[in-house]
Formats: sequence, C-alpha cells, structure tokens
Amino acid sequence: MSLTVPTDFYERLTDKYEEAVNNGHIIFNGGSATTESVKQKVGNSTIDFQLTLLKSLQHRPDNGTKAENPFAKPEPELTILNNYGATDEFRVVFNKFPVVPKHFMIITKEFKSQNTPLAPNELQGILSMLRELLKATNNDERWFAFYNSGPESGASQPHKHIQFMTFPDKNEFVAYPEQLASTSEPFLPNVKQEPLQNPDLPFAHFVARLPDNLDDLENDDLNLFFASLLQRSLTVSRQNDADHISYNFVMTTKYMMIVPRRSALYKMKLGINSCGVVGLVLCKNEELFDLVKADGPENILKEVGFPNTAGQGSDEYHY
Repeated sequence: MSLTVPTDFYERLTDKYEEAVNNGHIIFNGGSATTESVKQKVGNSTIDFQLTLLKSLQHRPDNGTKAENPFAKPEPELTILNNYGATDEFRVVFNKFPVVPKHFMIITKEFKSQNTPLAPNELQGILSMLRELLKATNNDERWFAFYNSGPESGASQPHKHIQFMTFPDKNEFVAYPEQLASTSEPFLPNVKQEPLQNPDLPFAHFVARLPDNLDDLENDDLNLFFASLLQRSLTVSRQNDADHISYNFVMTTKYMMIVPRRSALYKMKLGINSCGVVGLVLCKNEELFDLVKADGPENILKEVGFPNTAGQGSDEYHY
C-alpha cells in the first residue's frame, strides 16, 4: 500500500524552495561550491566519488539537542507538507542547510530518537515519496533517501528525520550500490541469500536490489528487506566489539543499502554521514577538502566503517 503524496508535490517543492532561498530562510551557497569528480580504481573496480567543498555547511550545527530542537516546531517557511502519512504522523520540511537544491526531509511530528530503526510506516513513507519524485521528474532527477542512525552515523539532530537529495548528473556519477544492484536479480530476504557487497571496497556495505516492478513490493517485503540488511549490519558491529549501534541507510527506487559505522569522524575532524558512504564526500572548508584528496575517499570510508565481509555467509544465529 502506497501512502498518498499530493500530485502537485514536486511543484510545491520547487516553488517553496525558490521562495525560501530568495527570502533567506534557507542558507545555501551552492553556486560557489567546488566539486571534483573522481573515478577511483579500487582493486578490479572503478568507483565514482564526488568531493564537494560547500562552505555554507559551516553554519550547520554538528550536534543538536532535544532541548534545542528545530523539528519540534518547524519554521512555516521551511514546511512543505504539514501532514504526511497514513495518520498524518509526519511533516515534510526543507533542510535549512541544504547540500543540493530542494534538499528536504520527512520528520516525525512527535519526538522519536534518531537512534531507533526505521519503522514500517517510515519505510512506506520513503518509498511512496521516491516513487512520486520519479514520476514527477520522469527520472531526470535521480533522487535518493538517507537516514543516519546512531551516535557514530554522522547525524546532526537527535529528532528522527529522513533526508532526500538528488545525485549528481549520471554522466559524472553513478553510486557504487547502483552499479552493484544492476549485476543482481532482486533480493530475497532470507539467510540463504546474502546481500550484495563489492569485495574490492575495504568497508562492509550491504545492498539489496528491489523488484523492477515496485507494485510487487508489499509492505511486509519492504520491512523484511530492511530487517535483513540491518541484521547483517548489527552482526558486523558485534563481531568488531562496537559499544554502539550506528549505521547509514540509503534507498532509491532500485535498491536499499545499509553501511555499519565505527566512527562518525575521520581523524577527529571530517564528518561522514550517508552522503559520504555512498560516495558524495562533503567538506565545509579547504583543509578538509585537501585532506580527502590527499588520503583518498575509499581509505577514509575504510577507517570510519568496518572490514568488508564479502563471501562470509550468515545463519539464523547471526544477530
């Protein structure tokens, strides 16, 4: 069952974004951003990365608190939908410090912790929104959703929020989970079929290809996909003696992915969230931009994640 997204949602999104930027309610200097596309040879694979220097990220708080919660009463100028979900349990609002134009979020109306797993209604809300964006843009804009969960995931606010952004132009960037998903049949969530991992990448990442016909994806299937990937992520965290549960979740209409996290920071200075683990590395100053170019994004992701487990099976005794 899909959730209802207004048929003019994309039009509202576009118009409200332009209005919010023009009136100074959204802080974004994308026009002055520096981007560098990298096709990095890693083992036998070529992985796309995009490094971005975006100084407006300096204004974004690194660690929000429940007491100072911008999602408790969102600014009307940033609110796209005041009611979303089967019981109107969500709002849809802009990110005040966007990474790309029209960067927005689904937030829970009542406070829920960002450390909690995605619930069935939240997964359905994500898929319904992605499908509407796909239809409205005729796939000209490649949207993805992401969720940073846990203290070492790179989340900047404790109030539950799921973000939506567009990928760069497909001629410049194709995310490695999309490349990986294109090599597989749709995932069957059970202990006999392992999620996909590229053995050349030095960090654990679990990818499940979704059915080509999303009408075939029932709510229970969506939940099983997520639970299966989360199970693998939790197992890796446990095997590496992690004292926390942190991971990044990325989803498109083609796949979902979970990446377990060891640390939110590289060398105690560069923050990495879901954008980073999918290959979009964001830097808020020249020092960090130079650091990424010097050390290499694949090595950074190795350090903030856990070792790749490709080829290792799982069973009913895993987490």
